[in-house]
Amino acid sequence: MKIGSKLRREDGAAAVEFALIVGVLALLIFGMLQFGVAFFSLQNLRAGTREGSRYGAVGATSDEVKTRVQDWTRVSGLTAAVVVEQQATAGTYTAVNGVTQPCAKVSGVQPLSVRTSVDLQSGSLPAVLQDVFVLDIPLMPSISLRGADVAGEFRCEGVS
Repeated sequence: MKIGSKLRREDGAAAVEFALIVGVLALLIFGMLQFGVAFFSLQNLRAGTREGSRYGAVGATSDEVKTRVQDWTRVSGLTAAVVVEQQATAGTYTAVNGVTQPCAKVSGVQPLSVRTSVDLQSGSLPAVLQDVFVLDIPLMPSISLRGADVAGEFRCEGVS
């Protein structure tokens, strides 16, 4: 048997193997990219809500807290989906709106903490974030991150 005839029979084998595996490789790469964008957006919102809560704990109004979250995350139109709450008694959160300071005394009771959250299931979530949290990777069921908890909480300090 000649050496040249054996080599000729294997010509193109690498191309065929590559063609068989390139589809799966592309699914993996694009799936990882899509998940990375969703995870980055989720972490960005979490950092923004922590910053908003910190800002509310030092005396900002609820509107200022919402604006701070929007500025921190750099997502315009986010303020409608931001919820600012105060915790007056253990385990009980009450939403505050308008010019009310989240850590100001209410009926003589000093709130324990301020909590800022973004509702990912809200219809008022900006268009840029509407579809980011639903991962549609071919050959897999959809993965939804819209149920994730995006919130930050800070204890009220020295605000009356």
